[in-house]
Amino acid sequence: MVSYLQVFLPILCLFLLFFGEVHAQSKTNGKPTKPNTKTESPVPGNQTGTVDSNGEQTQNPSQTQTGSEETKPEEPHEEDRFKDLDNRNGIVVTGSRGERRLKDSAVATEVISRKRIEQTGARNLGEVLDTQLGINVTPFFGGSQVQMLGLDSKYVLFLVDGQRVAGRLNNTIDLTRFKVQNIERIEIVKGSSSSLYGADAIGGVINIITKQAEKPEHYQFRTSYGNGRQLNFGSQGEKNMIADVGFKNDFVATNFFGGFNQAAAYDLDPRTPATTGNSFQDNNLGGNMTFNPDGQFKVKTGINYLNRNQAGIDSRATGGVFDRTNLTNDFLALGALEYSYGKRNMVSLRGNFSRWENQYKLDQRNSNELDVKEITNEFSSQGVAQIDHEVHKDHMLTAGVESFSEELQTDRLERRNAYRTRRAAFIQDEWVVWRQGFVWRLVPGVRHDVDSQFGGQTTPKIATKVDITSNLVFRASYGKGFRPPSFRELYLRFENPGVGYTVEGNDRLRPEKSTTVNADIEYTPFKFWTLSLSVFRNDITDLIQYSFGTRTSEFATFQLKNVQRAYTRGVEAGSRVRFWKYFALELGYNQTDTRDLTTDRPLEGRALHQGTMNFFVNAPGGWEFALRAKRLDKRPFYSTTNDFTAGTSTALIDQQTRSVEDNNKVVYGKPFTLLNVRMEKKFFEGRMSLFLGVDNVLDQYELTYNPIRPRFYYGGLQATF
Repeated sequence: MVSYLQVFLPILCLFLLFFGEVHAQSKTNGKPTKPNTKTESPVPGNQTGTVDSNGEQTQNPSQTQTGSEETKPEEPHEEDRFKDLDNRNGIVVTGSRGERRLKDSAVATEVISRKRIEQTGARNLGEVLDTQLGINVTPFFGGSQVQMLGLDSKYVLFLVDGQRVAGRLNNTIDLTRFKVQNIERIEIVKGSSSSLYGADAIGGVINIITKQAEKPEHYQFRTSYGNGRQLNFGSQGEKNMIADVGFKNDFVATNFFGGFNQAAAYDLDPRTPATTGNSFQDNNLGGNMTFNPDGQFKVKTGINYLNRNQAGIDSRATGGVFDRTNLTNDFLALGALEYSYGKRNMVSLRGNFSRWENQYKLDQRNSNELDVKEITNEFSSQGVAQIDHEVHKDHMLTAGVESFSEELQTDRLERRNAYRTRRAAFIQDEWVVWRQGFVWRLVPGVRHDVDSQFGGQTTPKIATKVDITSNLVFRASYGKGFRPPSFRELYLRFENPGVGYTVEGNDRLRPEKSTTVNADIEYTPFKFWTLSLSVFRNDITDLIQYSFGTRTSEFATFQLKNVQRAYTRGVEAGSRVRFWKYFALELGYNQTDTRDLTTDRPLEGRALHQGTMNFFVNAPGGWEFALRAKRLDKRPFYSTTNDFTAGTSTALIDQQTRSVEDNNKVVYGKPFTLLNVRMEKKFFEGRMSLFLGVDNVLDQYELTYNPIRPRFYYGGLQATF
């Protein structure tokens, strides 16, 4: 009881300060400012004006009658303190591979703005996504990974500025490698997007948009320090220092950033020498530059580099203790040429080169019998030629060709080196079918990929959006997707002598295929309140799973096979409301039902019920407060090891080593609530701020099935010039 008071009492006191500031502000302001209800748009953040039946903003006629006697000065417009948080009228690119207004996009796209990222206090992509509706972030030995719509990370395509990145550790993209200092916004498209992006987008797309210079000069510096109980964290603590600088003129805009991050390992079970979460030290730097000499022709370049060293300690039941290190070098170079003509037309050439290098070392203490040293190099390159052309006002055509190649070099492959290419062509038509009374958009698209290993794959998709009224919108989509087996799944050779099994790849694997249906409705009864409801279903065939092969006196051998079918289906409900000018509240509920149709049981590690809450306060006097919460229901587990699957089910392995009675048992991870709070005070007209925060306030975790970081306190300083 005392420990809970120590946590919540200072938070309660700080929160009461907000109400004091609000009350004081209302007393000193005198007559309250009235909103301009005659001309205000029902969508937050719009410029003053009305909205026509097509969803287009029009100028208020009274604004054009300058000099008229009937023209009256407009009353002051009420400040929207959450327009940068909502980003409701921003531009998105992921759903259509081209710039579209968010409210016009036929494909439902969720946007996490820069303001939201800063206000949550997140330090990496995993922490940003932690309380996002329909997304679950879980730790694994390499960092953190994502589940979306009930599907593992290997079914989610990750992009940086619309282009693929290399570096999957056991088929999983580590979210902690993406630091927030260079992220302008994050765009999320749930459901199959293979008709535009090809392979690996069965579960959806997460697109990281990097920061661009928007001011003549910009300088920012941020530093923070955090720690928790010494029993779990030790005394080293976590240190973060980042800086970025940018400038912009009529000819060129550029932004550069750099950062240093360091943290000790955390340990949920101090009784053993093993650590739960890795210690790490990383240095990252990069930047981008855009040349725009005439307003029509643009040249864009960008680089991102991360050097990271992770370390941990493993212990086994046999008594062996191992020191584990991962040294990672992650490099991404981007480039683009864009030529705009007309109002909405563009021809573009884009390309990237990515290299991900990982040096893995496992050193057994007092022995070298089970030592492991591995070096993995993954290369990828991509080139895209695309045209966005407005045939006429009702048809916007997007078409392009793409070339992609990837290469993997590692000792864990039977052939040491693997290489393949993929060529593709895609086309999509955004067709406004109807404009009278309501607006109906229909977006058919198709893509054909030719893989050097797996031949041709055609993935169609059709999406629709109906603006029933100005505040009621309906969307639906149907699409096909595919994911070719990774090199590791095809050629992996992995031995775990400490546990007693061997894993082999299978070069006869077939691509996994999916069918996805999504539908959602969004209703905005008032400009400050939005309700949403969506349903989805994914059906996957030729699911790749580990299967028992043979057993010797020393090792059990397992091999990957196309043995399963599965589905995920569910519903998401959300509410966003702003009230009393200074407060914003988001509530969400997600039900995800999954089923492995081969074993007739739910997929491992998926919660049936999940709830999220995000509460923000932007009070007078530069005070800001954020409270984020996630409630996760119990999750079924059929195994206790993820040595080589990074969280994917290993149930079939355990089935060969346990009794029949044990095989039929299911263990449930305990339900838990994640609660994060953060407070910030701005000074000098917002140029400087101090912030404090607590992650995992309730200190809930579970060593085997939910090994997240225990309660963690942090604070810091940010300055902007």
